[in-house]
Amino acid sequence: MEKISVIIIDDHPVIRHGVTSVLKKQSDMSVVGESHNADAALPEIKKLQPDVAILDITMAGISGIDLIPHIKIHSENTAIVIYSMHQTPDYIHRAFKAGAKGYVLKGDEISELITAIRDVKEGRSYLSRNLPPALFHQILSGKGEDEPLSILTTREYEIANLLTQSMTPDEIGEMLFISPKTVRVHRTNIMHKLGCHRANELLLRLRDYFPFIK
Repeated sequence: MEKISVIIIDDHPVIRHGVTSVLKKQSDMSVVGESHNADAALPEIKKLQPDVAILDITMAGISGIDLIPHIKIHSENTAIVIYSMHQTPDYIHRAFKAGAKGYVLKGDEISELITAIRDVKEGRSYLSRNLPPALFHQILSGKGEDEPLSILTTREYEIANLLTQSMTPDEIGEMLFISPKTVRVHRTNIMHKLGCHRANELLLRLRDYFPFIK
């Protein structure tokens, strides 16, 4: 039996090594590569043509969602599974719209990721069982793309999400591997797009759109 070839792209070594260790125990799977960001991943994907790529969303450089179209250019038959801590509906809509076939939360049982890999290899879509089933119907029907935050780029959306968690530009920059100045530029662009004039007004507006943030 030919094994499902998998590449793992995540900037956390512990996640990469942990997932690799579990997948190597599956008789029908083979981990053919690991990468910590898009720049390192794309040459490997082009060379290996894996069946499945497991992507984190928040990484240095471009996000996992923005990486999906580039993967499809180099390896159009590679199925994408997003493996992320982010569970807001907009992230999920963006991922599937970009071409992902599966979305699994890092808080899920690892068996969910294994099932997702097998499903997407067979051409099926997979959504974490810990996410509202109605989301799947919205994704399949194309609904939800007119959400207020859909006008933001993926990077702007990431920063908006982190702002609601009371993170400073310095902290966000460190997490996303960009300068605090760049974070402030993105914040200004977000404010303009959402019609906000002050940072406090923006924060109040954003908290209406991130129900999972406490």
